[in-house]
Order: sequence, then structure tokens, then C-alpha cells
Amino acid sequence: MASTVVIKEGSGSGAVAACTVPQVLEQIAQSFPESIAAISERGRITFAELEFRSNQLARLLVKRGVKVGAIVVLMTGRSIDTLIGMTAILKAGGVYMPLDVGLGPEAISGAIQDAQPALVLTEHQPALIDAIEQRRLSDELDASRLEPGDPLALELTPSLPAYVMFTSGSTGRPKGVVVPHRAIVRLVVDTDFMTLSPATVMLHAAPLAFDASTLEIWGPLLNGGQIVIVEDAVLSVDRIAETLGRFSVNAAWLTAGLFHLMVDERPEALSGLTTLLAGGDVLSPAHVRRAMALLPDCTIVNGYGPTENTTFTCCYSIPRTGWGDGPVPIGFPISGTSVHILSDTLEPVADGEEGQLCAGGIGLALGYLNRPELTAEKFIVDPLSDDPAARLYLTGDYVRRRSDGAIEFRGRRDRQVKINGVRIELDGVEQALRQDPVLADAAVVLSADRGDAKRIVAFLKPLPGDAAGDLEAGVIRRLKEQFPAQAIPSTIKVVDELPLNKNGKIDRAKLLSDLIATEQLGAGTDEEDFSDDSVGSIVADIWSALLGKSVDARANLFDLGATSLQMIAAHERIQAAIGIRFPVTDLFAHPSIAEFQACLDGASHRSLAIAGAARGRRQRRAMNAAYGAINVRSHHA
Repeated sequence: MASTVVIKEGSGSGAVAACTVPQVLEQIAQSFPESIAAISERGRITFAELEFRSNQLARLLVKRGVKVGAIVVLMTGRSIDTLIGMTAILKAGGVYMPLDVGLGPEAISGAIQDAQPALVLTEHQPALIDAIEQRRLSDELDASRLEPGDPLALELTPSLPAYVMFTSGSTGRPKGVVVPHRAIVRLVVDTDFMTLSPATVMLHAAPLAFDASTLEIWGPLLNGGQIVIVEDAVLSVDRIAETLGRFSVNAAWLTAGLFHLMVDERPEALSGLTTLLAGGDVLSPAHVRRAMALLPDCTIVNGYGPTENTTFTCCYSIPRTGWGDGPVPIGFPISGTSVHILSDTLEPVADGEEGQLCAGGIGLALGYLNRPELTAEKFIVDPLSDDPAARLYLTGDYVRRRSDGAIEFRGRRDRQVKINGVRIELDGVEQALRQDPVLADAAVVLSADRGDAKRIVAFLKPLPGDAAGDLEAGVIRRLKEQFPAQAIPSTIKVVDELPLNKNGKIDRAKLLSDLIATEQLGAGTDEEDFSDDSVGSIVADIWSALLGKSVDARANLFDLGATSLQMIAAHERIQAAIGIRFPVTDLFAHPSIAEFQACLDGASHRSLAIAGAARGRRQRRAMNAAYGAINVRSHHA
């Protein structure tokens, strides 16, 4: 039997056909006016208040020139104010476009020039583009209090664009994915992959520019539930654990890496969840099995989907009896979604054979912002449908259909990767490096370290006469102007030549194997700079276990290959080892062990750190053995 198509057009499609996001939200506000819509450490807002305040701001936005279909850029963090702003933009008929404030200035400028927004709403009002109007969101909220709180009389339709989110491009130019109202409603109304209801209390910790935030925000709001907002710019295991418990969160979405970290470090913090969704990358079977054993009352869902099909395309509620051998399946299409598994010639493959996952249905994006040729290339007419308007998105992901009907992810045939849930085109990074004025050539590879932590490694061949000493800093600085943080290589190797394979192409496999061999030669802990009693010695041991190699006290940990997720893991382990609490931002601000120890040696931490070092010395061997076992288990899952 051919695996022509796995179709499920569920009950969600009926609601989508008739409603926009503001229409559904207005109905919810009428039904649950005094229920809390969102809460954070700074405050809370009811559905009635959210409806009233967003109507006020929507009226002001119209006065500012926001018309139906106009884009409004949001450069703000997670907050109740941002929630009001996002809702108001939709009520005004506008399209919200969240941009990560951590993007380089060139990337931000390029995205804004692509979008030509009517307005940019910021927190700090940075200088962007003179021709684009910029205003502080907090000032606009204050000014809007003079406006009436009843809704605007606008004719909005479900096919109108609701938001634009950018993903990386193979040329280094990000692509703006334009998502309509109907796609949001299809994702969260009458869902079949999780229960969303007035009883839902959902964590909102994803970056606004990451489409998991679509589920975290509109999932609770359009069902009368509650959003719990984590406002911290930099997340930590501590903050997530504290938030889950303090606000009685019962539903959460975590990237695969963060899910693995929470299961390793603080699984008890997840005990209050009834639904835990994880995804954005391949899940470790070992971590899933451990989570299922530790969380008997929680449904764990593997969520899969590109931004181009609105957060989720397929989901798999993992059975308590397991899923058999092999990787955790990505499951089945969610309601309102069709999935074809096709060959490279767009022909159906047989059951069990590998093919490209092609997604259709009412969750599809409208296309790429101002990129008609790319839209036509990736969003094609469905060759297997009698409906001439039916489209398919070519995901580039290769899958197979198992005998039980579940879909299993097999991999990609290009060089697109995911790091902490963010799509990165390695070819785009490599192309940018090759265009750098001080480089003759460059190659980029992905390395999976201990614990499956991913890092990008760049091999740079300088132009003759360019000194290697200052080369790395300049190259990285120029990359940061073009790419998000996840795309910046965390390890740089300057080489005389790049090896070629028998076809005359760069031999990336040899580069990677040589890198691994070189780093393994230096594996261990370099404690020459620390006494046995010092905090630095304990911290060095922890970093050696995480990175699988020696750690010099003065070296920048990011230069050694540390990732942001490993920083979060180190934060949890250091606190446990030395018995003191400190903000995770201390590690990011002081990225060498020597700098970090100096930070801890400040007056407020000195006595606690000394006492903690004594305890840590006694516990160190057992702790490293335990962490090593966790990392090895994850690596071979």
C-alpha cells in the first residue's frame, strides 16, 4: 500500500473557517471576563481587562497609521504589556512581527527593510531606520488610556495575515514567514494533540520570535486558560522550576535541549504538569523514558513542525507502553492538517520507505514576505488533490511511515540544522564567512558534544599576510551583525589549508574527525590554576565534564565550545556543588572560570563560597561520575 497521504481534517477546521483571533478572543472575554488571562511576577490581567486595554491601544495604532495588513514590528520581551500590544495589533487589522533584540544590527535592519512596517514598538527605542516610525510600547499604552475601550468596526477575515516570523536562509538572508489568522486558530481551537481549556495554565518562556510562542500565547488565551509569563531575558533551570511550582503550571512546551536538561537536573519540578510538549529537535529516547517513569500523571507529547505550517504539523502523545525500537516518532498530523510522504519526484512512496514530508491544510503560511520566487519554490500546488487551490509546503525533512501509521523523522539532505530549537542554515553561515574581507576560504560543520550539545565549528583560512591573532574577533563581530546568536560558531579553528575529498570538494567529515581527535587528546581537567579547596577547581571539574576536555582558567568558555544551554546546565550544577545561589547571568557576564571566581569572591558571596567549596571537594568525584553517566547515556540514546 502506498504511503500516499496521511490525512486528518479534524474538528478544528470548522472553527477556523469562520473566525479570526480577535473574534475568538472577544467571545472568550465575554464568557470569562474575570478569569486571569495572564500572570507574571510583575502583575496580572483578566480577560475583560485585556479586551478593554487592547481595544484602546488598537484605536491608537489606527491613528498612528496602522491599516489592515500593515506590519508592526515588536522589539520587546515577554510581558503583559507585550501581550496587550500583540492583541491590539491584530484588533487593528495589523500584522505583528516580533524581532529578537539580540539580533545583530544588520539582521534587524534587513528584516525591517524587507517588511517596511508602519510602526516599530520597542522597549528601549533603539536607533533603527530613520524612515520608520518608532515608539516605546509603554508610552503608547499610557497614551491609549484616553481612547474608548470598545472594539473597532473592522471587517477582518481568517485569511488575513496575523504575524511574520523570520527563519534563517541558505544565503544568509532570513526569510519572513507570513502566517494567517486561520492558521493560529487551527493550531489552538478544538485541538487533538493536547487539551486546552479554561483549566489550562501554560508556561510562556519561548522567545517571541520563535513560533512556539504562538502555542504558548494563543493556546491558553483562545480557550479561556491562563498564560504564566517568564519575563527573564536569560532563562535558568531555577527560574523555570520556581515558576512552574509558584503558579501551578499544568502545561508547558520545552525545546528538546531544555527538556533533556530539566529531566537531568530538576525532574521533580515537572511533577505538576499534566501535559509536557517537547520538540524543535530530535528527542533522546533515554530522557523520554526517564521522564515517563518520573512523571506518571503527565502526558508527554513530541511536537514536530516547521514555522511554515504554524508551530505543529505532527504530534505524538507517547504511550505509557512505549513506542517500540528506534527514535521517538513525530506521530500523526494534527487536526486541519494533511501530510504527504513523497519521493524527490513528488510521487507517493510505499509504506515504510523514506520520503519527504510535505504538509498541507489550513495551517499553512501564506508564503514568504516579499519573496515570490521562494514562495513558489517551497509552496507548491498539491499534485494529489482535485482542489486547484490546495497547496503543499515542501519541508525538506525526510520521514517514513511505520507499520502502526506513526511517522518517524529520518533526517535532512541539506545542511539545515536546529540549535536550541532555532533553524540554522550552515551554508548561509559558511557563505558569509567566505565573503569576509580577511578570509581566503572557510568551512562550517556541526559538532555534537557530550550530552548531544550541538555547536557550530568554523574553520578559517586567512588571506596571506593576515595575522591570526586579531582575525577571529573581527570575523565573529561581522557575523554577529548578520545572524542570530545560535548561528555564531562557538569554536573557531584557523587553518593553513582546508582538506579536499576525492571529488575536489571540502572534506567536512575529515575536518570534524580531526577536531574530535585533537580535543580528545586534551581531555581532562586543567587545575594548575586552582587549589583543591577553591571554587574554581570545582567549577573547572564541572566544565570539564560538560565539554569533555581540559578547561583553562583564563579561557573564554564560549571559545572552548560552550553553548547557552550548557551555561544553564553549569549554573544548576555549580549551585548544587558549592551551596550558593547566583543569577545565571553571572556566567554569561563572566565567561571564564577566573572571571567567574572573581565575581563570586565579592563580599556578598565570599563566606558562602568558601564553605561551599569545602562541601564541594567531598562531593566532587561522585558528582562528576553521575554527570558523566548522564552525558554518556544521552549521547548513545
